[in-house]
Amino acid sequence: MKISKFIIAITLLTALTSCNDWLTISPKNQVDEDQLFETGLGYRNALNGIYQNMAAGSMYGREMTWGALDVLARYYDVSYLPKNWSTIADYNYKDKNVKPLIDNIWSKTYNSIANANNLLSRIDGEDPLKFAGEELEKNVIKGEALALRAFLHFEMVRLFAPSKDDGQTYIPYFEKYPSTYESRATINDVMEKVIRDLNAAKDLVAPYDTLGTREDRMSYYYRFSSSSSNTAILGITDIFEAYRGFRMNYYAINAVLARAYAYVGKYQEAFNTTQIIIDAKDNSANLFRFTPEESISAKPKLHDDLIFALSNEKLLDNYLSYYNTPEVILYLDIYDKEDMFDDPADYRGKKLVAEVNDWWYQSLKYSLNATSDPQTNEIMIPMFRLSEMYYIRAEYYAHSNMFKEATNELDIVRRGRNCTVGRLDITSMTEFNSELINEAKREFVGEGQLWFYYKKLNIKPKRSMPDEAFILPLPESETIN
Repeated sequence: MKISKFIIAITLLTALTSCNDWLTISPKNQVDEDQLFETGLGYRNALNGIYQNMAAGSMYGREMTWGALDVLARYYDVSYLPKNWSTIADYNYKDKNVKPLIDNIWSKTYNSIANANNLLSRIDGEDPLKFAGEELEKNVIKGEALALRAFLHFEMVRLFAPSKDDGQTYIPYFEKYPSTYESRATINDVMEKVIRDLNAAKDLVAPYDTLGTREDRMSYYYRFSSSSSNTAILGITDIFEAYRGFRMNYYAINAVLARAYAYVGKYQEAFNTTQIIIDAKDNSANLFRFTPEESISAKPKLHDDLIFALSNEKLLDNYLSYYNTPEVILYLDIYDKEDMFDDPADYRGKKLVAEVNDWWYQSLKYSLNATSDPQTNEIMIPMFRLSEMYYIRAEYYAHSNMFKEATNELDIVRRGRNCTVGRLDITSMTEFNSELINEAKREFVGEGQLWFYYKKLNIKPKRSMPDEAFILPLPESETIN
């Protein structure tokens, strides 16, 4: 990989006194790297800068969730999309309108990786007393940065390489800072490092989210929102310790790890890792549960089953500028709601998809104004869900020819979405793969995940799609010798 220069642009927060202070960086005081890392607060800001870069429109704030990746998965009717999206929907990656979009995903992701490596290159030698939370805080900052590095490399594999190792080299794995060149590696070599880093990261972060009463902060009541009364209940005196759902927390790291194990065919390891998330409890209540139907108006992004989300204070405005304007309308590519939702009792179809203009349908997941805690809903970018853990478990059973058990795992999610259980009849791998695609299509609207299910299962979202379209092309700067 050839990169002339990584630009590190991290800003300094002057105070951490509210949700927005921690979750949002405004470009007020760009500082020298050495100055930034002089204090523990500087490390907090450096870590926060990585999350904010990831939440930008060129990454998960648009293109890598409800934007280009959902376009690739053919969620939308292409007639009403902007030129770059309608072109990428036809898998014409060399078009002048599409190349900048793909190149931006590559460059912004590797820039975030460079920022993580910059932090990691410095933190090991630091005195724990430099940090307000001492050793515990030092470890969680290092662990989160390490997990983000692994996650982002994994994303590059999923986009710019085949779904199976073929002995060829595709992307580089950056572990040092500064570094402007690393050789591209095979899928297996990259994934070995991804899994290695995730295992190291979860050990570093685990005490921060599990020791004593700290697990309470991961409760669905508290992990995405807070208040003075909540922080008092949780014993939080430093806002850095709140909002763990917006950070690469211990359970989020396990979610990535389960996904990574499943990706390389280590289904038993993936299954075992999902158990950590499913079994997690705050006293007697599960930390992660399926959002009840009666809560949809307050939580249209289904907060209760979200394990990790990014935040962008401009997200709603950005989405609405694409959602329904004279230039762009995000109509779902379905003729009837039943084309997507096989059960009329499914609350995702009843309450999160609306018929508009007589015969068109649109998703309400991002556009619906929550009736409770609207600010949290408006800034939230879903990244990992409880449902994916059950899909991974279903894959484990299916690959063991235990289709009844695989069906049961899918039905757990369906039951959680108020579906009528028992409608599925799966007896073969072909049938399982088809049902898994259907379930992912219902579950991950606006989240950029359906494309990866198509790719992993080698099922084309559009019949005329060329086989090679599952692999995004590297930027030209990466292919010049």
